[in-house]
Amino acid sequence: MRTAVELLDGHFREMKADFAAWCALYADDAVMEYPYGSYAGVASPLTGIAAISKSVKGFLDAVQDFHVKVSKVSRVEGEDAVFAEFSAEATVIATGRRYQQDYILYLRADAGKIVLLREYFDAPRVVAAFQP
Repeated sequence: MRTAVELLDGHFREMKADFAAWCALYADDAVMEYPYGSYAGVASPLTGIAAISKSVKGFLDAVQDFHVKVSKVSRVEGEDAVFAEFSAEATVIATGRRYQQDYILYLRADAGKIVLLREYFDAPRVVAAFQP
């Protein structure tokens, strides 16, 4: 059974490499939240792997040269959960603009699957890169 740390690693690795394997990391009823998403037109919360995968696939299809750099991972004592600090870069296909973002992520696992993933990001950066 995978731990939260292993699931986090798989989340970043499989997102681009094997999207079906990425989806398999999530519980069927997982929740993905973007607390500041509404400021950038990003739906939140997303409940269930179908809604989560549709949203993430839409993002991945809208960018090219997407790269993630994880700078810090902190385990949550007493829980199968982690916090991660990471940055991401890509080029937005529709606008040609560079997307650069810093994130804080909270991931909680249960029974070897991701059950909650919450990403904090700077919404104005999303708007600046994606809006025409």
